[in-house]
Amino acid sequence: MSQPQVHLSIIAGLQVAYYSARTHVCAADTQNLAPSELKKLRNKQRKQRRKAELEKQQAAQAQEKREQHNKSRQQTDPDLEQPTLDELIPEKLERVEDPLEQAIKFLLPLQELASEKIETHLMAFEIYIRKGKTLLMLRSIKRAHKLDPNNAKLHSCLVRFLRHVETHANLPKDGVVAKVVHHQATDIFLGCNAAKLNADFLEQHGKSLAHRLEAARMLYLLDSKAQKHALELVTGLDAPGLEAVNLANCTAVLEALEAGDFGSCEQNLADFKTECHRRFPYATAFRPLEAKQAVAQSQILFNHQEIKEPQQPQAEN
Repeated sequence: MSQPQVHLSIIAGLQVAYYSARTHVCAADTQNLAPSELKKLRNKQRKQRRKAELEKQQAAQAQEKREQHNKSRQQTDPDLEQPTLDELIPEKLERVEDPLEQAIKFLLPLQELASEKIETHLMAFEIYIRKGKTLLMLRSIKRAHKLDPNNAKLHSCLVRFLRHVETHANLPKDGVVAKVVHHQATDIFLGCNAAKLNADFLEQHGKSLAHRLEAARMLYLLDSKAQKHALELVTGLDAPGLEAVNLANCTAVLEALEAGDFGSCEQNLADFKTECHRRFPYATAFRPLEAKQAVAQSQILFNHQEIKEPQQPQAEN
């Protein structure tokens, strides 16, 4: 009970006690009063007692209503009593203890609401391959293959899936999971192993830089000794008949080289950036380090000049 409510109850009780005491005190003086005056006095006392009792009942009813209202709010809105599970702190979200489980929470609504997007199933595969969930990986690539069987990103998923099945110690060839994979994936892999699948894909889509990139990445993944050939596939932009040599695909190749998808290749990386800078002189991704530093310094000076000399308001005519 809050402090104002306690005060109301005390006041009502004091009023009842006061009127009761006053009635007893006045009883001794009624003997000297005329009958008409005595009648008026008793009527007044009765009214005062009824008023005090009514005020006490109203205070009790108001208190009961407040308690019921608070109880119903707590039942309908549990946040009034329970703290929030997690605050949206960026630093905490960046370093979660179970990133894959958190990723699945975002994946599930995508699988329901964006199942027609191949990116949904490619992301699902990336999650499940990290968790080692073979059948869920298979489900993801089957859904993606149904949408776009020639997708470059899908090809890398297919090769990694075959490599997972071929090298995973917990998947015996006569086991249930292996039988399910063999039965469900026959129409996708056509009996090929990972190396054969990658070679066929490269032969079929070798004129597309985006497809070359994924095939070259898988070539190095399957055999690190093939690094030289893999680098030639993605950095040889002057190859005869090579298509889609655009800014987006060249940037993707640069990111793969910088991420170490082809091992250590500093000289190849430097040469590729030089060639792309010649082709795309205004793209910041391929600028030499000195040029990037000069642009950043000029931007700092420009911002400082704007702060130092704010724009003057135009005079009214």
